[in-house]
Amino acid sequence: MIISTVTKRLKELILFTIPLVIGQVGQMLFNVGDIFVAGRYSTEAVSSIGVASGIVAPFIMIGISTLFSVSSITARMRGEEVDPHENGVWGSSLSLGLILATVICTALLVFTFFVKHIGLTPEIVPLVETYLFWVNISILPALIFQVAKEYLQAFDKTIFANVLIILMNITNLAMNYLLMFGYGPIPEMGIKGAAIATVITRFLLAFIIIIYAYKKLPLEIHFKKESFKELIKLGLPVGMGTFIEVLMFSTVTVLIGKMSVVASASHNIVLTIAGLTFMVPLAINGTAGVKVSYALGRRDRELIKNYAFGCVFMAEAYMLITASLYFLFPNQIMSLFTSDPEVIKYGAALFLYVALFQIPDGLQVTMWGILRGLGISKLPMLLSFCGYWLIAIPVGLLLAFKFEMEAAGLWAGLAVGLTIASTILTYLFKRRLHELKMILDYRE
Repeated sequence: MIISTVTKRLKELILFTIPLVIGQVGQMLFNVGDIFVAGRYSTEAVSSIGVASGIVAPFIMIGISTLFSVSSITARMRGEEVDPHENGVWGSSLSLGLILATVICTALLVFTFFVKHIGLTPEIVPLVETYLFWVNISILPALIFQVAKEYLQAFDKTIFANVLIILMNITNLAMNYLLMFGYGPIPEMGIKGAAIATVITRFLLAFIIIIYAYKKLPLEIHFKKESFKELIKLGLPVGMGTFIEVLMFSTVTVLIGKMSVVASASHNIVLTIAGLTFMVPLAINGTAGVKVSYALGRRDRELIKNYAFGCVFMAEAYMLITASLYFLFPNQIMSLFTSDPEVIKYGAALFLYVALFQIPDGLQVTMWGILRGLGISKLPMLLSFCGYWLIAIPVGLLLAFKFEMEAAGLWAGLAVGLTIASTILTYLFKRRLHELKMILDYRE
């Protein structure tokens, strides 16, 4: 009986997660498509889009991850058999998306004026500024799309939005070619065209998903202060937690960029590969946030445990596979991206440390989703900050420069920080489970 129950829940979780993985990969492919077309335009365009995308990423990730609270709160209300529409979650979510977009767009616009002062190669500065100015407009539809996507996920509707992301990659690719190179009456726009292609694609995504959401769900725009405050209270710490982690990896990239060209090139390849494989546990994070929230709404502690442990099992099984591949075949993996023997050798050594933190990294990102599902986000954010910035970065700097491990030292520091973060988050989950047991036993 226990085995059949676990198997049933695991199957449910896998079917829910697969579309989310497709969507996460699709999001990454947008940038790959931009780089692909830019590579056929000019070297300067490739460099500029790469740098500009790196600048935009932390800004937009704050907004997207803050909106993770939409699916968690909506799913919890469904579990409580409370109508999210009547409680104004949809209208409050759209309001939060618009406010976040306004703040983030303003912050990015201000940052654009300081690009010339951050030490970039002079010839790409105007190109980066142009791309940032135009792509900034796309943040609004990107966040509106995220609101609708999260809301649909809470009702177990995951396929359409995520498949749409994949299909829109084709549109983005075509728009890049059309606007960058020009065709017929459409003039050649270069890097400005690449940014406008992103704007058009994201507006189309938002428009289509909103129409779909209104067809599938009885949506009405009601704004309720209570729901809005709850969305911010749960979501903002998640957004800041994501920013803290992204900033940690960005800091390591900058520090390694000051080392040798071989170290920098190796790191960028390794980070790209690790980022791609990370999309799966990140999708499982989304699954955990929805399913655990629903179980919490039902006040079903066993269901919470089944969903939570099922998500952890999926993440860790997957990360065990990736860790094994990184440990056993580092040279072969590096050879897929470069033919430079020095870069291959250097990158292969880094993969040892990437392999070491696969298990804790998968655990910590899954625990973020589980804790969000349980309505906890502020404490995990504060404790993760301590793990990343008070331990991971200092340890990495010590190993990199004091013990002359270079890039490997910084990656070792990341492994230490992620291990500590996963341990802390797991402890918070166990403590919350115990609290729920006491609360539910008392009510009975």
